[in-house]
Formats: sequence, C-alpha cells, structure tokens
Amino acid sequence: MTEEEVRQEVEAVQAVYGDDCRVICGWPPHLSVHFKPRTADDSYQQFVEVTLGIKASLEYPENPPYIYVTDMKGMDNGREENLITSISKMAQELSSCLMLVALCEEAADLITNMNYPEGDCPLCLYPLVAENEPGSSIPYMKLMSCCHCFHRECILRWWRWIEEQNEANESNQTTESASAFAGTRNGIAMLQLRICIVA
Repeated sequence: MTEEEVRQEVEAVQAVYGDDCRVICGWPPHLSVHFKPRTADDSYQQFVEVTLGIKASLEYPENPPYIYVTDMKGMDNGREENLITSISKMAQELSSCLMLVALCEEAADLITNMNYPEGDCPLCLYPLVAENEPGSSIPYMKLMSCCHCFHRECILRWWRWIEEQNEANESNQTTESASAFAGTRNGIAMLQLRICIVA
C-alpha cells in the first residue's frame, strides 16, 4: 500500500467519527478514537465509553497496528482486556489490508455489546444485576459524568440523608446565629445599663 492510500484511509476514519477521532500522526497512522455505545445518542442508556489508541508502524498494513486504551468509563479490567484482545485479533486477520475503518467499526460494535452496568452498587455493595435471576435487575441510576451506577433506592436514600444533614447544619447555624445575636443584644443592654449607672 502507498502512503497516499493510508492517508486517505485516515481521512475516511475522520469522516466517519468526526470530532471523536483525533489524528496524532498521519504517517505512519496514529489515531485516538472515542467510542460510545450505539444507542441513538440516548446518553441515559450509555453505561460504558472508551477512547482507543491505534498506532501503526511504517510497515502498516503488513504489520497490524498496536491497540491500546487511553481512557474508559463504566468498564472493568476484564472488559478492557476483552476489547483489546478482540480488536488485536481482527487486526492480525486483516494483515496486509487497509483496516483502520474496520477496526473502528469492530470497536464500536464491541462497546455496544458491552453496554451494561457491571459489578456492585458502591453504596450497599450488592450486585447491580441479580445473579440468581438472569435478565432481572434492581432499578439503578448512573452518574452522567463518570458512568458509575448505583441502585436507585440506595442513591435516593443517600441523597435524602445528605439533605437531612444540610438541613440540620442550617438549623444549627441559625440557632448559633440567634444565640450570638441574643448575646450581642444582652451585651448592648448591659452596656446601656452601665452607662445609666455611671451617668
């Protein structure tokens, strides 16, 4: 393959992934591509996301590129390893062919298939998905910024507790302010009394 053909392939990846694709180097190709599950842009249904690095050598495509993860959310190490292994295997199979677009599409499909919360609720430490009943789960919520998931009841109970703590703190501050104000009034009254006595 010529350098020009490879550069055109890099442009094709950019065209498909737009702002989610960053070209670190055009030749040999080195890309960083951000993937989210294909959920029709419904971010509330996206539980994982990953940024993959695809770094090729001067011998690309005869030598497949190196695949690595630069950032991920909502995924454990097992899913990260599975993702890299699957894409690297595909890269080996496509050796000698232009493969950047195909590898990115494979990554997008894998991320979509991995789009589910895994592990335990950080608050109660019980599994997010019931293990003894396949397909069933306790209702859960996720944080949009980091994809951490919690049982809905756990996060709501925690939120209520935070609100109660804030109300208690505000009440204490109001009482302390009232006491301070009363103390100041008593001080002024005492000062007035002293002035009266002295006069």
